[in-house]
Amino acid sequence: MKKRRMLLFLFFVLIAGSMSLAAQSNDIIDDLLAEEEASFGKSVYLALVAADLIPEEATPEEAVAVLEEYGWKVKIWGAEEPIRLGEYSFIIMKAFHIQGGLMYRIISCPRYACRELAYLKLIPGRPSPYRTLSGEEAVRILGYVLEWKEERS
Repeated sequence: MKKRRMLLFLFFVLIAGSMSLAAQSNDIIDDLLAEEEASFGKSVYLALVAADLIPEEATPEEAVAVLEEYGWKVKIWGAEEPIRLGEYSFIIMKAFHIQGGLMYRIISCPRYACRELAYLKLIPGRPSPYRTLSGEEAVRILGYVLEWKEERS
């Protein structure tokens, strides 16, 4: 009986602990969804967490710092600056190891990353790499990418 209580107690502690970790991610997603122009830090955080490159407990500022350490050819903005569609596409392509077409392989840059994701029909709307995107668009694009990756595995 004592052993059973201890196991139940440990189970509830683990559940409570995992719920608080997920709350961080959910708060950031909620904040991002409310943004008219998706912020660089929250968008990078979302992509890197989804790709299991950073833990959910990280902050958007830490996500930007990790992105800078990776040395990908993407301009690093402040965490609160708006992100452009090309930069977001490029981060997603790198984070999820999406190979891309011929032009992306020759000139790996945000412009061709955006074109590649548009070709794969993972970007809804206008695929201009220089436009900003809303937080809702950022979440939707990442959802399409995750679904696409799932279909391929």
